[in-house]
Amino acid sequence: MNTVKRLHFLISMLFLVTIPFLQSGFAQDYVHYKTLTGSNDDGWVECVTFSPDGQMLTSKNFNSIHLWNVGTGKHIRTFVFSETMWEVMPQNPTSFSLDGEMLAIGSLNGSIYLWDPTTSETILRGGVFYDKIGDALISKHLNTIVGHTEKVLGVAFSPDGRTLVSGGYDNIIHLWDVWTGKSKKTLTGHTRGVSTVAFSPDGKILASGSWDDTIRLWDVSSGKLQKTIITDHGGIRCVNFASDGLILASGGDFGSDNTVRLWDVKTGKHNTTLEGHTGSVTSIVFSPDGKTLASGSGDWTVRLWDVKTGKHNTTLTGHTSDVWTVAFSPDGSILASAGHDKTIRLWKLTSPHPPKTTANQIYNNAIRAVMWIVNPGIGEGSGVLLDKKSKLAITNAHVTGKQNTIDVYFPAPDEKGELIKDRNFYLTNGGVLKRLGYYTKGHVISRNEKTDLATIRLDGLPETAREIDWKLTPPATKAGELVYILGNPAKQDLWRWTLGEFLNDHQDFLHIQSDVFGGNSGGPVLNKQGILLGIVARSDQLMNAAAIPARHINQLLSESKVKHSRISR
Repeated sequence: MNTVKRLHFLISMLFLVTIPFLQSGFAQDYVHYKTLTGSNDDGWVECVTFSPDGQMLTSKNFNSIHLWNVGTGKHIRTFVFSETMWEVMPQNPTSFSLDGEMLAIGSLNGSIYLWDPTTSETILRGGVFYDKIGDALISKHLNTIVGHTEKVLGVAFSPDGRTLVSGGYDNIIHLWDVWTGKSKKTLTGHTRGVSTVAFSPDGKILASGSWDDTIRLWDVSSGKLQKTIITDHGGIRCVNFASDGLILASGGDFGSDNTVRLWDVKTGKHNTTLEGHTGSVTSIVFSPDGKTLASGSGDWTVRLWDVKTGKHNTTLTGHTSDVWTVAFSPDGSILASAGHDKTIRLWKLTSPHPPKTTANQIYNNAIRAVMWIVNPGIGEGSGVLLDKKSKLAITNAHVTGKQNTIDVYFPAPDEKGELIKDRNFYLTNGGVLKRLGYYTKGHVISRNEKTDLATIRLDGLPETAREIDWKLTPPATKAGELVYILGNPAKQDLWRWTLGEFLNDHQDFLHIQSDVFGGNSGGPVLNKQGILLGIVARSDQLMNAAAIPARHINQLLSESKVKHSRISR
C-alpha cells in the first residue's frame, strides 16, 4: 500500500472505529463440501452430468462411466467401454434425457451410445461396452447409431427428449430420432470440427461451436442456418444457453484469449466479455435461474459470474490441475467440478435456508468474533472471542504451543466498511492496528493439552469486536445438518468460511465432513442458528474434520476457574 493510500486508510479507520460493522457479502456463493474420489484411476475426469432429479451424477473418464449418489457421495457402479471414448474433451460428450432414463455418449469411432442408467441391468443402445458390477464383467452388443465419419465431440438431448443432436470432428451436425436411431436432419456449414452443441430451453434453436472460430445458430424445425457469429476466441470449446434463451455464452479452445463471451441470441451481437481466467475456458454452464454463470478453466479454478452485470462474483479453488467440466444440479443448489486431478468436487449453495437463517447472516454476526493468531515458531491459527467485557477468547492449545503470549489480529474494515483480507496488510501495519485495537497481545491463562484447548486474555480489542453466540449447554445437532466454519486458512485470504456437514458426535470431538485447511484451527463451527458448536482442531485430505465440542470449553473454564460473564446469566 503506498503512502497516500495508507494515510487515507488511517483517517478512514479513525472514523470507522465507532461505526457498526457494515454488512458484507461472502467470499463465495458456493462452498466445497464433498470430494468424490476412488473410482477415477483410469484417467482424469472429462465430463460430469447431473440426472434431471439431481440425485445421480455421472462422470466420464477415458473409457468408463461412473455413477454416483449425490446425497451420500458414494460410488454406485462403473461401466467400462471396450474402447477409449474420447481423446479430446469437448464441452458435452454426455447428456441426460429429460426423463433421466437415457444418457447419450459420444465416441471416437463416430458412434453414439445410449445408456439407461436407472436399472441394474445394461439396457443400452449404441455399441460394445462392459457393465462392471464389482469384479464381474458382462459383455453385450446392441444397436449402434452411426453417421459420423469422425469422432463425436458433443451430444445433447432436445428439451422434449425426442431429438438427439451430435457434432463431430467431420464438421457435420446430425439430428437423430431418439427412439429409432435414424437421422432426421444433417446440418453442414462449419469448416472445421464441431466441438460443442446446445439446444435453447424451448428447443427451437440449436447452437453449435467449432474450431473454425464460429458459432452457428440453427432453426431446429427447418434445419436452416439463422446466424453465423464470428468470434476471436481462437476456436470454440463450449457454448451454452441461459435459462431464458436470450443469452448464449461461449468459451475458447486452447491458445485462446481465456475469456467467456456473452451473445444476444436474437441479434447475434456481442454483449459482454468476462475476463479473469489465466488458462483456457474448458466448460461453461448457467445456473437454472439464469443469474449465475460458472466457468471451468485450465488455470485450475472455477469462476462464478453475475450474468446481469458481467461482474466476477468469486473464484472456487481447490483443484490441483486443469478443471475440465462444470455442471449445476437441476435446482441450482449444487455445483460439480472435475478435471485433470481425477477428483470431482461438489460445492453447495451458501444460502440453503430461509432469509432469517442464511449463511450471510451467520457470517456477518460471527466474523467480528473471529481472530487471526500469528505465533512465530509455532504457526498460525484462529481464535474466537467468548467474552467482550472480560476480553476472553478461546483457541486450540496446539495453536498457542507452550508460549504464554501470542499475536492476535481482529478483522479490520477498509474505508467502504468491507473486510481487509490481505494478510500482508496486517503484518505490515501493526502500529496503526494496535492503536485502533485490531492488533493486540493475547496471554494464555489456561491450557488443556488433552482437549487441545487454551483460553486467552486479550490486552485490547476494537469497538467493532463482538463475542460469539455460545451457550453453557450447547444445542444438539443431528447427522446431516449443515454447519458453518469460519477461520483463516494458511496462505489464503483471511476471514474466510466454508460449509460442512455434521456427521456424528464422538466423546472427545465432533466429526464433520468439510473442506477445512491448515490455519482453520481454532475457528468456530456454528449451527444454522449461528450458535457455537465447537472449534476446529484438525482435518485430513479426505474431507474429514474434527472439532472440539463447546462442552469442553465450558469444562476448561470451570476447571481453571476463569471468570466470564456467562456465569451470572
